[in-house]
Amino acid sequence: MGIDIDQAIMQAARELVLEAGIRGTTMSAVARGAKISRPTLYARFSGKDAVISKLLTHELIEVTMSLQRQPATGPQMVEALLDAARMVAVHPVITIIVEEQPELLGTYFFRRLGESQIRIIAILEQVIERVQQQAPETICQRNAHALATMCCSILQHSALSSRIFAPILRAHQPSSTWDQELRIILEGYVLP
Repeated sequence: MGIDIDQAIMQAARELVLEAGIRGTTMSAVARGAKISRPTLYARFSGKDAVISKLLTHELIEVTMSLQRQPATGPQMVEALLDAARMVAVHPVITIIVEEQPELLGTYFFRRLGESQIRIIAILEQVIERVQQQAPETICQRNAHALATMCCSILQHSALSSRIFAPILRAHQPSSTWDQELRIILEGYVLP
């Protein structure tokens, strides 16, 4: 039953953020949308910021898990990482959070890793280890955990900052895009 309630809360929060933005999302509206009582919602979350933070985690994990293609080589790993970054850069809920409540992200940029980052690093580490074992000539053989951690950091900063840097890149080189530049970085870091 708990999983169903948590899923209902995330679905309601997602719909409200997309419809009304973060400022227009209230705990009462989330509870109504999830068809639960406010005390039930408050038993799980201390307030709206906690709900939005969990929603961000939920959406980032969904993006990671939606990449069905399991890379078998280093170049495929780079493509999967680029696909994930592109998805995050245009994700509607994440875009709203970046635009309306960027201070929420500050914690995860400057103070500590969040749940989504820890889970994404673990997923990336498993994939990197598998590629290192199955196609060792196609990927660098550095420590998989270190590779996963730095890939997560690089992707996070690139994807969440893409709207800021895209116009600057185009102004100096019209054909340049943030994801093309990210590809160069990832190829240099991940490939042998």
